[in-house]
This record gives sequence, C-alpha cells and structure tokens, in this order.
Amino acid sequence: MAERQIVVDGERLSHTGLFDVKGVIKIINDWSNDKKYFMVETHHTESVKDDGKYIDIRLEPFKKLTDYAKSVIKIRITVDKAKDKVVDIDKKKVKLYEGTVHFLFDGVLDTDYESRWEEKPIFYFLRTVFEKYVYAPFISKFEKTVKNDVDVLKTNLKSYLNLYKLQLKK
Repeated sequence: MAERQIVVDGERLSHTGLFDVKGVIKIINDWSNDKKYFMVETHHTESVKDDGKYIDIRLEPFKKLTDYAKSVIKIRITVDKAKDKVVDIDKKKVKLYEGTVHFLFDGVLDTDYESRWEEKPIFYFLRTVFEKYVYAPFISKFEKTVKNDVDVLKTNLKSYLNLYKLQLKK
C-alpha cells in the first residue's frame, strides 16, 4: 500500500457569473499537458432541473515523479443553477452559462506507489529509515512541486474566469 501525504487539502475556488464549462476543461487539460500529468476522469454527472443545470465532474490527473514517488491532484468541479445565456463578445454571439462554479483541489504525494518496499517487514523498516534520513530532501522537493502545480492551476482558472468579466465591460 502506498504512503499518501496530503500536501494540499481542500483548497477552494468559486466563481459566480458567466463561464464556459468546455473552456474550463480546456484550461485544465492544457495545464495537465504543460505539467506532463496524465488525466483521468473518475466521475461526470449532469442534471437539468427547474432552476438550472447541475454538473459534477471529478478529475484525477497524476504524474510519476520518480519510480518511488507520484503526484496526484484531485479536482472536483461543481456547477450550480447554470442557465444558458447568449452574449456578444467582439461582435460575435457566444453561448455561455450563467451561474456558480466551484472548484475543490486536493494534492497528494504517493510514495512507494508500487508497494515494492512492503513485501517483508524488514523492507518496511528500511523504507522508513530511508525516507527519514536519506530521501527527506527529495520528498520535500516533491511536496513543493505538488503545491506549485496546484497553485498554477488555480491561477490559470482564476485568470480564465475573470476574462469574461473584462470582455463584457468593453
């Protein structure tokens, strides 16, 4: 069983106003390609009710940092009470959603994700000593990488979502 260290625990980002779900997913996919993460969609539901559309998407991009450590970012996107709205942007009609979108980010560092060091009790003991005294600087660096990757994603999403506010003010 892999050791899981939670580096980013429940960071949130919310936006109320106009947004494009396809654009949000494109920003996340571009980020995962830039940072060399492999994207896995674990859950996707959509439902339409009287007060608008509800969407719940869960993504788990992961990246192998070494043969011993792996970074996993858990992203949950929920859209509440989204209604279709057609807006003129640069003299073009664009179909967007108006409502609230919430993001929840968790960053996890998995060590020994292939369970190579858990076959025998002596290996487990050696792994503990190895992580504490030899591999500690590397694990610290990996934790910073996970935190930085989540911060970059949050910044990209904030910029994208604020773009519609700026375009409509023109």
